Amino acid sequence: MDDLNNAVGSNGDLDIGPLDNVPPYIPLRVAVFLELKKAILEGSLKPGQPISENKIASKLSVSRTPVREAIRILEKDNLVSLLPGRKVIVSVPSQRDIEEVYEIRAIVETEALRRITPESTELIRNLERCVEEAEGLRMEDNLREMAKANNRFHLTIISALENQRLHRFMDSLNDTISRFLYYSLASKGTLEFQEEHKQIISNLKAGNTDKAVSLLRHHLMKPKHMLIEQFSKEGTAQRTE
Repeated sequence: MDDLNNAVGSNGDLDIGPLDNVPPYIPLRVAVFLELKKAILEGSLKPGQPISENKIASKLSVSRTPVREAIRILEKDNLVSLLPGRKVIVSVPSQRDIEEVYEIRAIVETEALRRITPESTELIRNLERCVEEAEGLRMEDNLREMAKANNRFHLTIISALENQRLHRFMDSLNDTISRFLYYSLASKGTLEFQEEHKQIISNLKAGNTDKAVSLLRHHLMKPKHMLIEQFSKEGTAQRTE
């Protein structure tokens, strides 16, 4: 499996295809936006990769106009960046982006974890299902779908808080969280993620809450530092080009 060094900053071919069967009620710019957003979140369009209106229009079999409009939306969502000379690239997360997202996750998820007791049998079983699903996807070497299963594991932890306003706030961060999770899986290794999830569940079932919280903090902080190191290098490379 490619590591993050191969996943970041590639100038390879765009892994997107023609827009087929778009419902007539969906504006074409929205359909293009959703396709490009998916490609960015799932790693087909990689951090630092140049965005060419002509190439994307050709790949999606559309004119340049909806592509240009979609890129404007992506820029507002901080998924692409406009560089001098009107060059557009997939955005490279800043150190502040990474630190803030992981700080929020650590605060929210560790507090949620403290609410889970051995008696929370249904919630724990849902966590186990997420791990089982991710394990099957790991065996298939399906990194994109495994990232989604891992994200569901953490959303299940947050559900223990039963706070709808907080859930809506976390939903607003979900695209960024999903993107970071994919990159960290590509670099850190899928087996290590799986083992850490299993250890968290094991300690929850045994009532070892403090140990489970400690494991979760470590689980979050290690990829945070790795991503900061990696993307700091990418940002420096862009500024010197």
